[in-house]
Amino acid sequence: MKDFNDAREQIHPLLRNTELHRLGQRTEFVLALKCALERRIVQAIAVFQFDESWMENRTSWDGSIHLPVKVPRLSHLLEQFARSLDQGLVDHLRRSGWSRFRDKQTMLEIQQVTPDELQHRIGYGAMFCAVYSVPVQVWRK
Repeated sequence: MKDFNDAREQIHPLLRNTELHRLGQRTEFVLALKCALERRIVQAIAVFQFDESWMENRTSWDGSIHLPVKVPRLSHLLEQFARSLDQGLVDHLRRSGWSRFRDKQTMLEIQQVTPDELQHRIGYGAMFCAVYSVPVQVWRK
């Protein structure tokens, strides 16, 4: 529930004690929750987060988090960890009682990006050279 408390801290003080299902209707709370969840995830692994400021006209969040991870080579262990982290995150949010997450099956996509993809700017490696959606490093392990 730390994520919800962190998100509540980001909204107007008079709204902080509002019931969760009502806060879920407020864009600023939903986006604050998304950021809180991303911050918590990136503290566990070295990842990059996309700078979506060019998409400021978006009014809703689909409930998914996309995190590209620079890796020296593809790792089945990281893939398993990502699935476990995703399931734990979904379970945690379902327990919150917020209907937005009741039917959610998955929400975290961790995409491994290899040096070859970065060097040749292919696949997700191309995103690191993109003009409008350049990822911003948010944590280094």
